[in-house]
Amino acid sequence: MAGALPRPKRKSTKSKPEVAPEEVLYTDTDRSGDTLDLELSSLCPNPFNKRKKKGVPELAATIDQVGLLQSIAHIRADIWLETYPETKDQITAPNVILFGEHRWLACQELGWETIPSVLRDDKVEDARFITLIENLRRAQLSALEEAEHYQALREAGLSYEQIAEKVGETANGALSKGTVWKRIKLLQLAPTVQEALRDGTLKVSAAEKAQQMDHGDQEDYLGLVRGGARPAEAQAQILARQRQDEPPEAPVAVSTGNGDANPTADDPETVSTGNDAPATPPAPRKPKQAAKQPSTRDKDDSDRRVAAAGREAACRALLGSTDVADPANSELICSVLTAALLAPPQQSAAQQRAFTWLKETGRHSLDAADAVTYFAAIQDSDDATAQRLAAFAAALAAAELRTAARRQSWGSRERTHVRLLQEHADYDPQTVWEKAELGLVAGGPR
Repeated sequence: MAGALPRPKRKSTKSKPEVAPEEVLYTDTDRSGDTLDLELSSLCPNPFNKRKKKGVPELAATIDQVGLLQSIAHIRADIWLETYPETKDQITAPNVILFGEHRWLACQELGWETIPSVLRDDKVEDARFITLIENLRRAQLSALEEAEHYQALREAGLSYEQIAEKVGETANGALSKGTVWKRIKLLQLAPTVQEALRDGTLKVSAAEKAQQMDHGDQEDYLGLVRGGARPAEAQAQILARQRQDEPPEAPVAVSTGNGDANPTADDPETVSTGNDAPATPPAPRKPKQAAKQPSTRDKDDSDRRVAAAGREAACRALLGSTDVADPANSELICSVLTAALLAPPQQSAAQQRAFTWLKETGRHSLDAADAVTYFAAIQDSDDATAQRLAAFAAALAAAELRTAARRQSWGSRERTHVRLLQEHADYDPQTVWEKAELGLVAGGPR
């Protein structure tokens, strides 16, 4: 008899035991803080990185010799876009570089296929700050590159105070809100002036003097500075030309009787003496005398005008960057209000100047056509913050008007006002006259 056939194995009807979730090992899941080897093609640049791409070949040569000493960092694209959906068009890979873009570019030049990168999904909320701080640590950013970073933070909803505090703490250096405000204002300069700032042919302090000019005057100012004029002199020339370009007042016809007092087209200075009598032509003008050489007093007057223009810019910077609702600014606001209360009455002019500053700095909260209407509406409103801001602006304007109008040697109130601008608005006196009044040069205060 043939051997018995092997019995078929019976299939078990028992189900496989399920593994509890807490017993699963995370062998296939990456967590923030893990270092991964990523393909270079799986990374794309950080949209918030405003730093110029320079020095990459030199960095590649260093990496080729000593290796990559520090990993880069990245955030997964889906996590990034949940927080920054407005950057969708700039995300071209599964991962976004948080920092280390220059190292990534250098490794591309070396022909590497992968690069070690730390996963930092947990830092996505702070990506703007981390990008800025990393650049500040690794390279000397230009003023415009700083400005672009600060502007992005402003658009994200941060105040000037918050930017100054956060960046100052992280970069281990002091940063005032006035500096942040002044940097952002550089982005409003004429393109040619910005280009001169980028290529280093114009200093930041010189560029700031052009901020209150229109773009045409800014370009003329740039030409004067490049031609060898000191920035303060170039600014004074442009301001003097602006005053000369103001249209003259229309001639006013005067009548003392029944005749037609309207001047004729041929003789706009004709004046009627009444009774239809023929008008007497004006007496011939005396020939102009040769221009006198400018005296010391004329030079001081010119310096005062230049200094006043610089201080007014500082006042706008201080007004534009001060959060009047922040208790930390109480001492500053109290100082300005005290100086205004002790000053001679200048409320009408001060309110007009303050109203102009509030509009120029974008802090004009009410729809009012003029200063009188605006301050009346502010006084009647229940908005305590708007009232404090209006009072702060008017007091600051009163102090500046008093300082600008003082033709004799400054007293303690004028010097206190200017020193406040130096401390809180980064105002830098430029003229010899003002430096003497502040005691910054020999012979002052006068």
